[in-house]
Amino acid sequence: MTPYLSLELVFRTSFTFSTLHPEPTTYLIQLKSLIDLPSIMATEKPLSHNDYTVGWICALPLEMAAAQVLLDEIHEDLPVQPNDHNAYTLGSIGKHNVVIACLPYGQYGIASATTVAMQLLSSFRSIRFGLMVGIAGGVPNEDVDIRLGDVVVSKPTNTHGGVVHFDSGKALSGGEFQRTGMLSPPPQVLVTALAKLQANHITGQKLFMDFLGKIEQKVPQSSDLIRPTQGDHLYLADYTHVDTGSKTCCDCDMTKTVPRPSRDPNQSIVHYGLIASSNQVVKDSQLRDQLGHELGAYCVEMEAAGIMNNYPCLVIRGICDYADSHKNKKWQGYAAAVAAAYAKELLSVTPVLHIDQTRTVRDTLSDPDLSRVTVPFQPDPPVVINQSELGGIYLGTIRGEEIIPRLIQDLTFWRREINALIKQLLSMHPHWWVDRPTETVKTMNDFFARNRLTFRVNSSFRPTDRPEYSEHDRQYLNTIFHHNLGR
Repeated sequence: MTPYLSLELVFRTSFTFSTLHPEPTTYLIQLKSLIDLPSIMATEKPLSHNDYTVGWICALPLEMAAAQVLLDEIHEDLPVQPNDHNAYTLGSIGKHNVVIACLPYGQYGIASATTVAMQLLSSFRSIRFGLMVGIAGGVPNEDVDIRLGDVVVSKPTNTHGGVVHFDSGKALSGGEFQRTGMLSPPPQVLVTALAKLQANHITGQKLFMDFLGKIEQKVPQSSDLIRPTQGDHLYLADYTHVDTGSKTCCDCDMTKTVPRPSRDPNQSIVHYGLIASSNQVVKDSQLRDQLGHELGAYCVEMEAAGIMNNYPCLVIRGICDYADSHKNKKWQGYAAAVAAAYAKELLSVTPVLHIDQTRTVRDTLSDPDLSRVTVPFQPDPPVVINQSELGGIYLGTIRGEEIIPRLIQDLTFWRREINALIKQLLSMHPHWWVDRPTETVKTMNDFFARNRLTFRVNSSFRPTDRPEYSEHDRQYLNTIFHHNLGR
């Protein structure tokens, strides 16, 4: 049996049973028990963990299904680390060996995405870069005509790395909210491939639409991955959904929709811009439009902010709704399929040689050499302090969601680095954590930048008087850090 026919058989069967077992692990076990697994393997020799260089992460089983159906080959499972609880599908796209992982069923958001990414790296240590592929809510505006079924790809800007954690920051007086920190941009190998892919699209070479057509040939017409018959309607921002108990807009007033020029329904447009990410589902047109106006965001989603600084990747999102009260699930499957098809085309223009010459994610994150890691950041931004007790001393500027995954990856390295930093700071000033001289501020900021941490120590002192010293206790250290570092 040829690999193509075998894959078609697998996915026709998989979509029949996916509704019975939406949880990824159960779903894969059921699928593999029904199919003679060796008969669908197209590889001539067993592959090892080190043969996989691309880590593809999905948030939903539906997104994972879209990724699976686009694999050119499916590979045998490999054992994983004892602390790795991910369910994987291994396969290849062209000459790229790909690991596909999905967040646990029902566990969405930033923290879950971080956990999945770190566990993937613990088992597959040769991963060069990641792809975060799935669905999102579109943020249409007058300049960018974003429709359902379109694709948004994270693109770095002058102030952001392509993804912004829009609800991470600090609440100021008067209701003002100040966003802090900066997430890392996509890996250079993918940025280079994006330029070539954009050039191909300008000349009319859009392979992802061909890949999308092949999906429609492989799966039943009743599959959620097929373009839905429900219309694409963008309602006015001040018009809310009529029937909260209905999953459709059948009773909504069509005169309250935004007039838009006609477009070929069989053509999806790719938009390159900023993606807004947080831990909350956005179903508010006012908030959506605010993010579009303030940040220039093209879409909103819930996972990317959790992995960008610890798992260098590109975020690819298919638009399934407009992040308003009319939000429903009708377009989710098709949007996931379009995003996966674009990701496959991107890999098709990414040379394997370039990937082999790219350092692994683990090596990149562990490298203390600033010359090898370039992460743009704003000098001395105001910060929100989340404290971590490291080596018995509060540094007061390391965010838990950034440092914890690093500790999991290489505890020995971080223990050595932190102890060396503390020793260096103590040699500069015996009470550096209280007096905070300029040289220790610079040393700490250099450490954070070198290790790809987004927070910085403020270089200017607080205008208020320092709290009176009482004794070396934790309460005083808390107080002094809040005073010195700007909380």
